Amino acid sequence: MSTGSLAAVVMVAFFGAMMCLAPAVTRPTVPFGVRVPPEHARATVIRRERHTYQYRTAAICACCTVIAVLVHGHGSWWLARLVLLAELAADFGCYQIARRNITAVKHAERWYAGHRQVMATDTSWRTDPPRFPVRWLMPALAVIAATVIVGVIRYPDLPARLAAGFGHRSAPKSVVSAFAIVIGQVYVTLLWTGLMLIVYRSRPDIEAADPAASTRRYRRFLAACTRAILILLALVDLSLLLAALGEWQVYRASGPGSALPVLPLAVGLLLLAVVTFRTGQGGSRLPGPSPSPGGRRPGPADGADRDDDRFWKAGLIYLNRDDPAIMVGARFGVGWTFNVANPMAWLVIAGIIAVPAGLIAIAAATGL
Repeated sequence: MSTGSLAAVVMVAFFGAMMCLAPAVTRPTVPFGVRVPPEHARATVIRRERHTYQYRTAAICACCTVIAVLVHGHGSWWLARLVLLAELAADFGCYQIARRNITAVKHAERWYAGHRQVMATDTSWRTDPPRFPVRWLMPALAVIAATVIVGVIRYPDLPARLAAGFGHRSAPKSVVSAFAIVIGQVYVTLLWTGLMLIVYRSRPDIEAADPAASTRRYRRFLAACTRAILILLALVDLSLLLAALGEWQVYRASGPGSALPVLPLAVGLLLLAVVTFRTGQGGSRLPGPSPSPGGRRPGPADGADRDDDRFWKAGLIYLNRDDPAIMVGARFGVGWTFNVANPMAWLVIAGIIAVPAGLIAIAAATGL
């Protein structure tokens, strides 16, 4: 099994498991992307749809993982990628069915009738913003530096043609072909670091029922997820370094040893999954605040989070022209998404697409 094919199989299993677990880490008040008042968060229809969704997606994950393992050695390298796309399409189909059924009951029973809808803000986010943990970025930068050093040392002794695309084809020896993996390391590291910096400057998700406690949970959630993502970046860069060592003929791996470059990636994904499951979206799974000195916990606010379903297309895509945010908390699972009504978001998306597109064009022009 090649490194690329094995990585694709790992991604099929990882995304299948994450999609199956997504309802468990989503905020209770937005099940399947549907905003509901807190007292309806455990409604019968929500519990039923959650169980049905998890059974269906677990079956999809198992079937797609088995198919990905079976096809990895029988055909082109992209077959496992097609399995991943089919898996995600099936999972999102299950998501939409659950969302539609919950929305129908929500409207039929008028869950928001009699509620005063409010929005909570936290001024301390500007006066005391969270600090980006730069020191957690150092391991990724160290791995990139090590890759460059090894590449410079090995470059004079490399053969006239080098493996490209994880060994599926070869290209003439050049600085670009030899250091293509380093370019990939830099791109991935800069991309996710830049996105997390945008997230740090975005508004937090605050619950109207208890703004102070939800803000504290969000700070803990943001710090934990950022550290996990930066560790994942270092491990992804390490996987690319191990792949580069094979291409640069520093070592020869065969049999089970060919899976070595994928091991750091798998460990990083597992760590990220554990962190997201423990924290939940926005810190929803973290413990609540400690009792106040008087022994009394904060009471709920006089109101509920506003019903903002109209801004979420298909429960996944956020489109709000009146919101200046570039990125907001995702509605399903754990993470963040773009406000596609903000022109700055499209500039960021264009930059994300333009860099790999430009590299592909350069590779095609130089015969890589």
